[in-house]
Amino acid sequence: MTAILLCTVFVSCRQAKEASATTESAAKTSTTTTTMRTTEDLETTFEEAQTWHIYPALEKDEYGDYPYEISSYTTYYQTSNETRTTNIRNAVAKLDELCIPDGATFSFNQTVGKRTVLAGYEEAKIVKGDEFVDGLGGGICQVSSTVFQAALRANLNITVRACHSLEISYVPLGADATVQWNSQDFQFKNNSGCDIKLVVSASGGSLTCTIYAKEDVAPSDLKVDISKSGETYVLTRTVDGVENYHTDSKYQKPKETTTETTKA
Repeated sequence: MTAILLCTVFVSCRQAKEASATTESAAKTSTTTTTMRTTEDLETTFEEAQTWHIYPALEKDEYGDYPYEISSYTTYYQTSNETRTTNIRNAVAKLDELCIPDGATFSFNQTVGKRTVLAGYEEAKIVKGDEFVDGLGGGICQVSSTVFQAALRANLNITVRACHSLEISYVPLGADATVQWNSQDFQFKNNSGCDIKLVVSASGGSLTCTIYAKEDVAPSDLKVDISKSGETYVLTRTVDGVENYHTDSKYQKPKETTTETTKA
């Protein structure tokens, strides 16, 4: 009887140790740190759980009635650059027919998502240091910049915007809005007083963002102006002669030749 009892205790202790070891092993692998190569900074490192404020998800509304066009802006790209064109169209597919309710915030990164191979993105020119190199997701910033210009002309409240570190050519200097996954976003708030919708297209080398609204909320006298003061480009927006937005931009000139190719 004593032998049976001792055997039972031994087996129970062994099972407890094995369960403890399994739990400890699982705990050691619960936190993952990754390195994401983005449209601007190839060495951005962050934990997946680390992010900015999460806004309520925006939904598409293909058949809703948005009869009033309140702004539109077009930029141009080379269709012969196939990988860059693919990246632009992937981002456009996420944005087209997107409804932004009155009072809601639009976040480019949260809407478009990570620029990854699995999401269909390819290598094209991105900024690294003082030159353009090949990297995953090149061309995405042209999409965010086009939306930025349309939002400006719709008199929407631009809340987050930054310029590139190097000079770009698809919008005037001072008119761009760069994005980097989980480190630099472009955001605006719909302060128009009604629901609005983005209609975004990329075809034949033309990238267009048009903003439609439920009501006729287009400002009667809106002007966007860019001036240069020293090395700074100053963008201002005025409505009925009163300035209600401005942003400053500085750029470096890129190297004349590309010396490095970086694979994501």
